[in-house]
Amino acid sequence: MSMVSVIVPSYNLGQYLPETLESVRSQSFTDWECLIVENGSTDGSLSIVNEYCAADPRFVPVVFPENVGVAAARNRGLELAEGKYILFLDADDLLAPDYMEQAVAALEADPSLTVVYGKATRFGTETSWDLPPFSMDTMLASNCLYISCFFRKEILRCAQDERQVAFDPSFTTGYEDWDFWLTLLEKAGEPKVLQLPGLCFYYRTRKRSRNKGVTDEALQEIRRKLWEKHKALYAKYFCNPLETVEYRRLERSFEKASRWSLAWKLRILFRKWSV
Repeated sequence: MSMVSVIVPSYNLGQYLPETLESVRSQSFTDWECLIVENGSTDGSLSIVNEYCAADPRFVPVVFPENVGVAAARNRGLELAEGKYILFLDADDLLAPDYMEQAVAALEADPSLTVVYGKATRFGTETSWDLPPFSMDTMLASNCLYISCFFRKEILRCAQDERQVAFDPSFTTGYEDWDFWLTLLEKAGEPKVLQLPGLCFYYRTRKRSRNKGVTDEALQEIRRKLWEKHKALYAKYFCNPLETVEYRRLERSFEKASRWSLAWKLRILFRKWSV
């Protein structure tokens, strides 16, 4: 059994897939398996998958005859993964050569760690990436964990919590990774997240991607779904705004203004009656 399972969903990204798989094969840490979930591509990606799997037995093919969606593809990889630690990697992104080595060392040294990830940068059509440091407050407001973070497989099957940790196929327009991380962090109870000091991950940006096509209305619906699914987590870290001191002060000021408004109206009305 390998120490790390890398799960790479692949759909029509054959022009980038070899570079991505090379970034896995070039890792300084060598005890890994890489499940390439070929998702019914029509661009010849399957031949690339077969080539890598034939050349290196650590690459494992998982083939769907047709596209089942990225959520289902990742979930299938999770079902088959045998590693102690899990890492998702999209078929056009890249890992720094020592990312796996650093992350495994950190996880082995501190069993309380839930998630480990490194600094990241963009390349392609965009290069700047102001990724905020992790905190639960930030995470609940906006996803600050990219898809390629390490976590312990044992969290998925925690006996004290029967909730399933998996990608939700209903997030068809994107942000299914945000939902996944919230589910994982919630199941961990008191999550502990570590960011490694060095640059570990390269996120490719392209002119056409799912997240770029998300409208404001779709994003509003995604946030509503996240709130509905993770109400307990939001309540744990965010207070009820109706119970804050600021709101109560504002409420009292409105009540006072309302009373003054009513008194003013009565005064005007009294003057009319007096004339």
